[in-house]
Amino acid sequence: MASRDRFPKVDERKRDFLKSIEAKWQRRWAELGVFEADPDPRRPKFFVTFPYPYINSYPHLGTAYTVLRVDIIARFKRMKGYNVLFAQGWHATGGPIVAAALRVREGDPKQIGILKSMGISDEDVEKFKDPEYWVRFFSKGFREDFSRYGLSIDWRREFFTTYLNPPYNKFIQWQYTLLRKKGLITKGSHPVVWCPKEKKVVGDHDRPDEYAGVSPEEVVIVKFRGEDGLTYPCLTYRPETVWGAVNIWVNPDAEYVIAEVDGEKWVLGAYGAEELADQGHSVRVLGRVRGAEFVGHYALNPVTGWRVPVLPATFVAHDTGTGVVMSVPAHAPFDWVALEDLKRDPHFLDRYNVDPSILDAVQPVSLIELGGYGKYPAETVVRKYGVSYQGDRERLEEATREVYSKEFYNGILKTEVYGEKWGGKRVYEVKEDIIKYLVGLGAALRHYTLPRPVYCRCGARTHVKIVKDQWFLRYSDREWKAKAHKCIDSMVFLPAELKQEFHRLVDWYEDWACTHERELGTPLPWDEKWVLESLSDSTIYMAYYTISKYLQHPEVYGIDWEKLDNSLFDYVFLGIGDAKEVSRKLGISTELVEKMREEFLYWYPVNLRVSGKDLVPNHLVFFIMHHVAIFPPEHWPRGIAINGWINVAGEKMSKSKGNFILLREALDYWGADATRLTSAYAGNTGLDDGNFEPEFASRAVDLLYEWYTFAVENYGKGDVEWKFIDKWFESVLNRTLRYVEEEYEKLNTKNVITEGLFNLQNAFKWYLKRRGTPNRELLKRFIELQTLILAPITPHIAEEVWEKIGKGTLIVKERWPEPEAAKINDEVERAERIVQKVLQDIQELLRVIKSESIGEIAIVLPSRWKYDFLNMVNQSFREHGKVQQAIREALSKLDRRYQKEAVKLVEVIVKNTDVLDLLVSPEIEEQTLRDAIRLYEEVTGKRVRVLSEEEARGAPKARQALPARPAIIIQ
Repeated sequence: MASRDRFPKVDERKRDFLKSIEAKWQRRWAELGVFEADPDPRRPKFFVTFPYPYINSYPHLGTAYTVLRVDIIARFKRMKGYNVLFAQGWHATGGPIVAAALRVREGDPKQIGILKSMGISDEDVEKFKDPEYWVRFFSKGFREDFSRYGLSIDWRREFFTTYLNPPYNKFIQWQYTLLRKKGLITKGSHPVVWCPKEKKVVGDHDRPDEYAGVSPEEVVIVKFRGEDGLTYPCLTYRPETVWGAVNIWVNPDAEYVIAEVDGEKWVLGAYGAEELADQGHSVRVLGRVRGAEFVGHYALNPVTGWRVPVLPATFVAHDTGTGVVMSVPAHAPFDWVALEDLKRDPHFLDRYNVDPSILDAVQPVSLIELGGYGKYPAETVVRKYGVSYQGDRERLEEATREVYSKEFYNGILKTEVYGEKWGGKRVYEVKEDIIKYLVGLGAALRHYTLPRPVYCRCGARTHVKIVKDQWFLRYSDREWKAKAHKCIDSMVFLPAELKQEFHRLVDWYEDWACTHERELGTPLPWDEKWVLESLSDSTIYMAYYTISKYLQHPEVYGIDWEKLDNSLFDYVFLGIGDAKEVSRKLGISTELVEKMREEFLYWYPVNLRVSGKDLVPNHLVFFIMHHVAIFPPEHWPRGIAINGWINVAGEKMSKSKGNFILLREALDYWGADATRLTSAYAGNTGLDDGNFEPEFASRAVDLLYEWYTFAVENYGKGDVEWKFIDKWFESVLNRTLRYVEEEYEKLNTKNVITEGLFNLQNAFKWYLKRRGTPNRELLKRFIELQTLILAPITPHIAEEVWEKIGKGTLIVKERWPEPEAAKINDEVERAERIVQKVLQDIQELLRVIKSESIGEIAIVLPSRWKYDFLNMVNQSFREHGKVQQAIREALSKLDRRYQKEAVKLVEVIVKNTDVLDLLVSPEIEEQTLRDAIRLYEEVTGKRVRVLSEEEARGAPKARQALPARPAIIIQ
């Protein structure tokens, strides 16, 4: 493993104490089986799941970040009285493990280095030549790390995927047999992402995370026939703009191939030639030549008949698409800028022996009217984004996205260019018709490509291949989509705005290639040369959790895996068939079969699935699709919570940056609770990435140790008096508890810690400062509530505190405390903010006045009429939000005796509108300030008095007193 010298220094004594507590409670919880969840009809259930991780390494902080959120909500819901099931399995399906094992067999130093970086010895590396060893080794490693992390998992239900686990294998085969019966699986030819090295379909789980979600897109190749006898195939997303193509671009420094494609000689990049060959075209490479050789050649625009030149452009990627681009400078920002580059330096063409006058005839042609973008929209956006040369790819791509999107939906095709048939219509209305026209003309062909480069985990660049005789899930089926939309409408999403994104994704999906060859996985039951790919077999396995403890432990329940067949799953999950017949087939009791059925019915549906954002566009959509296909509506998923990825110290986690941290490294260095606190504080629910701060983790060790020490040493101390400030702290405790409960429900763990730990601790420090000795019962209440609030996040130290303060129960089984709404007092809390503000004002005055000249400090409360006046201002201000208008309205209603003096206060109110937020009754303000005299005198060392404005009539400054802003007179 990597050196821990890169971690901030930690207090090892405190850390080791915390780790000893963690080991103690993990052992105790396991002995008592407190997380083993069985059906209990007397309690409501909550079933929460985490996508089973791919086990080709140990878990890192990214995995730890998401799975912790599952544990936090599980622990919180237990405290809310729910019977909670949190089960965990491991994912081994797919190509990465097979590929990694192959690389070990080949002696690949990079792969072997990765294993060694995880602490695997030289002699053990040899064992990783076998894919099955990876599965068994890392599933054990994951369980060890998750257990040490304090996750409240029911380990009786643990399993891993693939044929190596026969009961799960049969469960998956049951699902696909059912899908086929429903007509939701078909065989045919479809475009897929293809790895030319490993000769396989590359699903999202078979590629690094940054390439997830990238799928084949249909494009058009427009053929420009050259005067040199060659065809220049220009790949485009915008075939409707060929009417404005005034030249062709090639990269002069790139290598191209001359290939015979379907009997024609084409100029294109080697990548495009390979992609065409894999999409059913006859391709034979005849030779290779640099792009510079074509500069200055001419070809014919297939729809206008214009003679257009081939020109050089460095922005052209020869290994993307065909590597040949048609230039439409009026509507394509890259083309506009490349043409401007050439015109600025026409002698650039001399190096290709091309006369610069060739550019004279290359002029933009306006095709599409787009409001606000002028005659040439490309020029408009180029200027908008400040692009000055074609190498500014980032801004050019942003400009391209803008103009393409706007023109597609809002652009009107010009009648003088497109004629009556298409002229006057929007691009999206006629695009398909134009494609058909071009194809029928023999000037174009449909093609599939990837919108950006995608790499397989093996390191090979992928392309799009048309796979024949492949099995597909019919996600294009309209009835299937309709059910998915109905399910989404009924679900809770955290954050809520993701609901629309799931609707969009369901509509977007077409048929999905669900099988691979030569991989770990479950064989397709009716065609076993095919293995179900990793996303396709991980859709309804949450149902398997409900009965996995029975199926995974034949030594306990006597279920013979060889006898398992679809009849068991039909009965347990769908209620189809007869329990006695199933029991006879399997050789087990009818009672056991019924018990499995009851267990499924109790736990299902899934209440909440917590996942990272990378699984939104694939796995989580499939999760919904397959549930609605297999199960009745009462068993459809109820909720999904999404979080971002994890950064470390503000940067994306990366081995090259030295900030890649395995979970076991963090547990060794900081312990479980400090790591959990730091991960929970890293971010809230939502798509924003979290940030794990190692500096915070080291401080968390001190913070948790100090909380333990404080709680144990101070529980039961204090006096029995009841003072006004106690009412404030009691209100803060209950308000915090109410807020924290709401944020736990939303899985906003950073907010929980900010308010439920840091702000609450600060409130307690202020309470001590105000009161001196705390009230005994209130101090006990604070210690109990603070510990209970922390329990879902830092359960080990919370459990230890709970024991040490003599509670005699497990905190994991404690009920979440109900906030006492009657004790939440807004007015008292506002009044205390006045106390704090007055202290700040006093301290500011004392900084500019010599303290030896001060006899006493008077805090002057305003006359009662001022409270009436400001209450009228406040009421009006809340209605329309204009303070000047509110003051005028209040003045008009004020007793005429006070109007003249009130006018003098207007400027003060306008400059200090915060007084409106702090308004309280005169009685409460006076009581609070008098209660704070002890604090003021202790801080200033001076005598402090609270006077009314009438009592201080002799002091001119007294007239400046306002509600929530008393006058301060230094005497």
